[in-house]
Amino acid sequence: MLSQPTTPSSRTRYFIGLDVHRDTIAPCVYDVDLRRPCDEREFSAQKPEHLSRFVASMRSKYGDFRCCYGASFCGTALYEALTALGVDCVIIAPGSIPRRNGDRIKTDRRDARKLAEYFAAGLLTECFILDSELRSVRSLVRSREALIKNLHRSKMQVIHFLHGRGHSYNAGGYWTQKFMVWINKVELDQSNDAQVLRGNLEDIIYIQSRIREVEQQIRTASESSRFQEPIRILQGFRGIGLITAMQLVCEIGDFRRFEKPTALMAYLGLVPSQRSSGNTIRSGSITKTGNVHARKALVSAAWKYIHYPRISASLGERQKQCSARTVAISQRAQKRLHQRYRALTKRKPPKVAVVALARELVGFLWEAMQSPVQTA
Repeated sequence: MLSQPTTPSSRTRYFIGLDVHRDTIAPCVYDVDLRRPCDEREFSAQKPEHLSRFVASMRSKYGDFRCCYGASFCGTALYEALTALGVDCVIIAPGSIPRRNGDRIKTDRRDARKLAEYFAAGLLTECFILDSELRSVRSLVRSREALIKNLHRSKMQVIHFLHGRGHSYNAGGYWTQKFMVWINKVELDQSNDAQVLRGNLEDIIYIQSRIREVEQQIRTASESSRFQEPIRILQGFRGIGLITAMQLVCEIGDFRRFEKPTALMAYLGLVPSQRSSGNTIRSGSITKTGNVHARKALVSAAWKYIHYPRISASLGERQKQCSARTVAISQRAQKRLHQRYRALTKRKPPKVAVVALARELVGFLWEAMQSPVQTA
């Protein structure tokens, strides 16, 4: 989700900030003409009729109004409920909410008041809301990501468990066919240890089967007409297969909503942080703001560009489905990023250089995706 600054409206007098929790919602109504809050209350978040009653009360008392709340655990459920009631509602990026140094008092009422005041002044950044179809496919892609993390954790748990029992594998890499033959022959002294090992191995097999199921579901979802064109373009680039392409489409939506590539780079948190004063300019590590899922996918893809430019058999097959324009941009990206990597590694660690490649890769992807694409 991302991203455009809110703008104060001359036609709207009342702005409502909602401090949302699991059990309660604390609204604050800010009057732009009087420049002060004019209504503060609290109602239950568990009963939908309370929300309807609140909206009806606000309309009868204030007429037209806009409301906002910070992105949180409740996701878009409250947003959808309010828009269904005809309310002009936006979700605010929490990182865009200003915080005063020295402010040591935090209450629901204060948070709602702060939201309403900053919202009325146009100082907050709205989140871009994906439609329900994209959100459902994104949940599928993120579930695969979570499964892969669980698989890695389970595998490391088995290895450390065996190390603690005096069994170490030194005949090559872990989790190869040869390793699996070895681990099935391991004999542990205690029967309880053997049961634990067997259970952990069964967990790994189950997680692997779930990953295959989810990947098949993602492939099925990718056959939708709305995904075919953007996926075809993204797969024309080295390091981006079907799963990564689906992840980028579902996390970013329509690339064309960013006016320039640097805006997309900033959204993904791939731009350097900066702490400058006067004539002194200090650049730091990347900001890591915005969408962490898309950022990780791009950094993973960028590792492919450390190798000499070439078109593999799989990439060649994917590029047969792409336009000549996309193929040309992809080839230009390979040459540029490889040269950039070689130059950067002369003075930077490889991991830092690859993050810089990911940032530049975003620019090439943004350029390629400027053709008519039907997405979010």
